[in-house]
Amino acid sequence: MKKTVLFSFGAGALLLAAIPLSGMAQDQNASASPAEDTHGDQRFEVDRNGYLDVRALADHLDDLRYYYTGKASRLRLAGMLSAQETAIGIRADQKDAWRAYTEALLALVPDRDSVISVIGAPDEDLKGPEAFGRAEALSDVMAGYADKAQILKKAITDLRAKLTAEQLETARMPRLIRG
Repeated sequence: MKKTVLFSFGAGALLLAAIPLSGMAQDQNASASPAEDTHGDQRFEVDRNGYLDVRALADHLDDLRYYYTGKASRLRLAGMLSAQETAIGIRADQKDAWRAYTEALLALVPDRDSVISVIGAPDEDLKGPEAFGRAEALSDVMAGYADKAQILKKAITDLRAKLTAEQLETARMPRLIRG
């Protein structure tokens, strides 16, 4: 009984000491300018009215306009697929189906031209394209990806047919976010 009471008092004292420190940390985050933290978790904060911070979104779109190529995304995805290949234990007789799957998945990473057609080029007129131009560009990009999606679907079907029950269970992806 004494140990439980002592522990409760100790935990309470620790909590009381932590409250001012957390307030100071929040004040420091609030006073940081967007230029200081361009790649941190604070990028898409909501403003004091509860709306998305449009300046942060505009900065992100500018980063995409100037620097996006798709290569980094493909490289990250390829690394994850390589790890998955190892974890699943793809055998030599399954390599062709696995390669078809990975190539089809990597083909879905948008290239620079697709992204620029939707968000606009760095030197584009600030008024933007003609009426409904962005929606039309998005439609064109998505139509181009329809064939790629069908190729991926076929590759998945072929890969499932080649994998063992144990490999299919290993390849199962858990749901990461609770609903």
